[in-house]
Amino acid sequence: MSPATLYQFFPNKEAIASALASIYAREMAEAERKIDSEGVQSFRNAIKELLDVCVNFNWRHPEFHTLVIDAPLSVAAREDKQALGQVFVDFIADRLRRELPTLSRSEAAHHGRVALMIFRGILEELTTAPPSTRTRLQQSMRDAILRYLEPVLAQTKTAPSSSRGFRT
Repeated sequence: MSPATLYQFFPNKEAIASALASIYAREMAEAERKIDSEGVQSFRNAIKELLDVCVNFNWRHPEFHTLVIDAPLSVAAREDKQALGQVFVDFIADRLRRELPTLSRSEAAHHGRVALMIFRGILEELTTAPPSTRTRLQQSMRDAILRYLEPVLAQTKTAPSSSRGFRT
């Protein structure tokens, strides 16, 4: 396609980047929603699959990470990016609550957001790492997130609700 034809549909490069970022964000969110929709996997396996789906998507579409980090996105594309993050958070929050129904929605969402921060922090290195180190980095990401989440379940199952927070 020639640039002239492309610009019949998009007013500028930013609009092209925004449209592409939105398409990728919606595609990735849909892939995340399909993970173990019946809820038959163990907590650990479901979280591993979520992380693998996200990492593999970014490896297949390396431009997606660059777009959502560096490109000036339209309001709609930023909303699609936020919705994608929310799908990740909701998946983890839902899994935590399946394991521990007494965990409040806000507490489960908090832990989902922290897991997303860990994921995003490691993803930058993963997307630029040489192929020879990717498997090890991906495993380290899984370990970091699971080591954060699993004690939440164990601690909350055994601790009374009044002792969940930090004391100052």
